Amino acid sequence: MSGSRSWRPSLRAILLAVNLVILAIPISGLYLFRVYENELVRQTESELIAQAALVAAMFKKEALELGGPDYGRGLWVVNPYEEELLRPVPPQLDLAKIRVERGPLSQAPSERPPDSLALIAAARLAPILAEAVRTTLSTITILDDRGLIVSNEKTLGLSLADNQEVQLALEGRYASSLRRREVTERFSLGSLSRGANYRVFAAMPILNGPRLLGVVHLSRTPREISKALYQERRNLTLSLALILTLMVVVSLIAALLIMSPLKTLAREARLAAEGQPVEPGAGEAGLLTAREIADLRASVLDMSRRLRKRSDYLQAFSSGVSHEFKTPLASIKGAMELLGEHGQAMKPEVRARFESNIRQDLERLESLTARLLALARAEAHEPTGQERVEAGELVGELATNFRRRRPELTLETQVKGPVWLALESADLETILVNLWENSRENGATRVETQVWAEGDWGVVEVRDNGRGLTSEEAAKIFKPFYTSRKNQGGTGLGLSLARALLTPYRGRLTWVGPPATFRLTVPLRDGREARV
Repeated sequence: MSGSRSWRPSLRAILLAVNLVILAIPISGLYLFRVYENELVRQTESELIAQAALVAAMFKKEALELGGPDYGRGLWVVNPYEEELLRPVPPQLDLAKIRVERGPLSQAPSERPPDSLALIAAARLAPILAEAVRTTLSTITILDDRGLIVSNEKTLGLSLADNQEVQLALEGRYASSLRRREVTERFSLGSLSRGANYRVFAAMPILNGPRLLGVVHLSRTPREISKALYQERRNLTLSLALILTLMVVVSLIAALLIMSPLKTLAREARLAAEGQPVEPGAGEAGLLTAREIADLRASVLDMSRRLRKRSDYLQAFSSGVSHEFKTPLASIKGAMELLGEHGQAMKPEVRARFESNIRQDLERLESLTARLLALARAEAHEPTGQERVEAGELVGELATNFRRRRPELTLETQVKGPVWLALESADLETILVNLWENSRENGATRVETQVWAEGDWGVVEVRDNGRGLTSEEAAKIFKPFYTSRKNQGGTGLGLSLARALLTPYRGRLTWVGPPATFRLTVPLRDGREARV
């Protein structure tokens, strides 16, 4: 039993865990897609930062050669990174935190012309930028220190200063943004064109100490998630296989924890219903079996044992009843037939003997019937839990009445203190009278009855000086219909009835030793009324 009480997960916990795992699979997939999409945006911004840093370095070189160290517009805020050896610029875009701007990039006409030195420096870099764009596929625009375009002939002189990222760059700070774009055509997954519905913009200030030389403005459409997934189709296939494997494993674990034990339980219940024995070791529940299933299986096994034991008892009992009734009935039938055929010719003493036999058999049947009814009532009795009897007082009263009826039997009683038993007084009376009569019928002339309390139990012991019992007889005396006095009218139900009366109260009746000593052990009323 120690193994059956080991820790096991509950069925509710198993089902909850399985459902959570199954629910987590698509949720984690959606989350991973969102994370991956955000990573694509940040990857694009990182590429733009790297390109902007190179373009800014080349423009700075050209601009300082043309305008000298004092070229550019002084800033109110000194570049905090100027004195540092390393000046990394991390990506700033995060889909979970930023707002995607809906309007297009603002390109407004300007009343003043672009800076002339910036135009010359941008023109020198134009071939290099054109060659780079063919590889990076980015839009690269150089602005002067007022935000005017100096590197693109089609938009030359237009101002980008109204855009948020450019405004921040004109203050000497790197900035980026996302703008929504209209996608009017579909692109194949394998094409170079990108169909994402937003575009990344980055503005990198070109600084020379506290002076702003210009701004490098770049933009690029990030890879859309469908194209990115297509390009990562090999890894995704492996991931999908892993997820499917995980789902199969979860299903197998659920089957192991739930379905397999339930099938075993159903098979054992079917065997129990068919009256076949269920071996305790067959399909023994393991540690991975749910606690409810293990408890239910233990109940089914216990029920099977009880039903089989009850079935064996009823079968033996029915056989005994049939035998006990058949003998006197056959005797009565035979005597009646003889009296009917030869009664007139019989001598009076012969006729009287047959009539006496019939009367004795009828009395035996009557006694058997009464005992069987009493046994049936005892087995069907359900205590209320309020039964209470003071054993010492009741034993004294019963002994006084019994001496009047059976003066040939010396009946002695010894009571140690008040002993309150959780038992009906009528049941205790029936048991004691049966035991005293049993002693008298087995040749006893003296019977001692003692009553005392022992822990939470009350004890009533009956000892006589009769012929006693052999070890073989002691093993059978509590079986229904077993008696050594069948010829003297014994029914063999007295001790069975006494035991049946005690069973509903958790009481016990045992034979404790020669010559003939019987002991009743009954719980005390709430276990508190007596302590000796």
